[in-house]
Amino acid sequence: MVCMSALCGKPKASFDLPDLNQRVQGRCPNGIAGIHSYTKTDLRRRLRARRAARQAARAAADRVTRLPHWRRARHVALYLAADGEIDTTPLIHAAWRAGKRVYLPVIRSPSGRLAFRRYTPTTALRSGRFGIRIPARTAEPLRAVAGLDLLIMPLVGFDAAGHRLGMGGGFYDRTLAGRRRGRRPLRLGLAHVCQQQPAIPHDRWDQRLDRVVTDQSTHFC
Repeated sequence: MVCMSALCGKPKASFDLPDLNQRVQGRCPNGIAGIHSYTKTDLRRRLRARRAARQAARAAADRVTRLPHWRRARHVALYLAADGEIDTTPLIHAAWRAGKRVYLPVIRSPSGRLAFRRYTPTTALRSGRFGIRIPARTAEPLRAVAGLDLLIMPLVGFDAAGHRLGMGGGFYDRTLAGRRRGRRPLRLGLAHVCQQQPAIPHDRWDQRLDRVVTDQSTHFC
């Protein structure tokens, strides 16, 4: 299987096939542009990578939806994948089908903490900080992390003890700092199996995960 994580080589986004128009001057008669400009080997590699990303995302989603905490959760925060993160599209659709409320993170200024905005099938998206897609403003107020039942987070790396290596901004750590176990959501990291490391360096302010789910395994931390 082709691993799609930032550690193992991946396309720019988990479900996106690289633009087939990049190396073409014109269009094919049927409106499909650029395919003739690739060798079969190149196109095969790109399509296999796309297929592998879909398979990994669906396998991870299947594992998450079997967890008792998922079944009980009403308010679930996820993310929209970027930079090779495992795609949450199957999970988002599963949550909507189950009648759960889905939220996406929004960075608050100047604190650098996260709040969570409702995301529905009709929600418009806009570009936020770092080019990350976030829901457009609505009349519905932002939800604090304490109001979530389940917080599903992206990561760059993890270990069996639940230590998480993020992108370095510290947004999730600041948001979760000081939350007692009984007054915070379950913290679940979503990853490709190849992102597991023997040990992740960590500081006292780094927040550990309760669970990590990959396309091949579930870890109880």
